[in-house]
Amino acid sequence: MEEPRAESREPRQTGKRHLIACEVFRDEFEAVCPPEMARTYLEQGLHRTPGKMPAAIQAVVDGLPADTETVILGYGLCSNGVVGVAARQAPIVLPKVHDCIAVLLGSVARYEAEMDACAGTYYITPGWVKYGTTSLSAYKDEYLPKYGEEDARYVVEECLKHYTRIAFIDHGAGDVKLGRAHAKEFAETFGKRYEEIPGDLDYLRRLVSGPWDGGDFLTIPPGTTIDQAPFLGLHSISLP
Repeated sequence: MEEPRAESREPRQTGKRHLIACEVFRDEFEAVCPPEMARTYLEQGLHRTPGKMPAAIQAVVDGLPADTETVILGYGLCSNGVVGVAARQAPIVLPKVHDCIAVLLGSVARYEAEMDACAGTYYITPGWVKYGTTSLSAYKDEYLPKYGEEDARYVVEECLKHYTRIAFIDHGAGDVKLGRAHAKEFAETFGKRYEEIPGDLDYLRRLVSGPWDGGDFLTIPPGTTIDQAPFLGLHSISLP
């Protein structure tokens, strides 16, 4: 039997919701989530093995209480890391973006403007520094001890060869001082231009509270799965 396809039916914007999100969003979500909303944060390391991400997300979805009315998913397409995740008894709502940058900047339009201004941008937030791995932290914590200075630098510079700017996104949430210092060190270490960009929590605020119309979100009804098709044609950038 053919699996039912996702519809555009709007889920209830009131009722019991559960947020499942990447841990790098933790501080931003804590700033916008209603206190009563249940939250589950998954480690950022799943982005480095996106093939494992659907199973990790699905395990949380499958374990949610029966009275959950809406699942809020704090992920974009993320290198197909959400493809195949199935909505069970409750619909899933997620941002219609390739990755987290559009969400952190507040809109797809602003993301596209930044892409037009400087496509070769490596974005940093306090959450990436505190909860995740950047190319700088990988260089210092993994590559230097393993390969030594010359080879470690070569590995990272190869990864960064198409980047010209390190941009720190400041939402005023999380450890801004830590994030800014990391981003500046990153730029200085690898000879990139450093800039700061004001963050915008509006996209995250609408994700947790609605409304979910206007084309910025996808709704996956019960009994259907997330697929790649709705994301085709969107700007994308990979955050190493």
